[in-house]
Amino acid sequence: MAAICPNCHLPEMITYVVNDDGLHPFPCLECNTGTVRCTPYGHLSGAAPCGTDGCRGSVRDDYQYDPKGRLSRLDRVRCRLCATDRTAALPAGSAPERALPGPRPPGSAIRSRPHG
Repeated sequence: MAAICPNCHLPEMITYVVNDDGLHPFPCLECNTGTVRCTPYGHLSGAAPCGTDGCRGSVRDDYQYDPKGRLSRLDRVRCRLCATDRTAALPAGSAPERALPGPRPPGSAIRSRPHG
């Protein structure tokens, strides 16, 4: 499952797992913001454009924290204009590429030397 980041507001960037022990989010895939802890009884919100074609509304994810500052609830608030809970897809190329660097540092070309 994934949620809208409350920091960079990109859709579906906070992945999380729900199990018997509660809600366990991972840092944002884009800005690396963590949502596990906040101030006691804190509230964060992330909003992103609605995913319905032609709709100009937005979808929101509300993060609610318990008395100890741990994430206790994550609620998706539907678009007020069309009532969908889907977020718009990111346009291609809008997020930085996640390519792995080459195995050698730049400028370290392999030079052939005669042996002997």
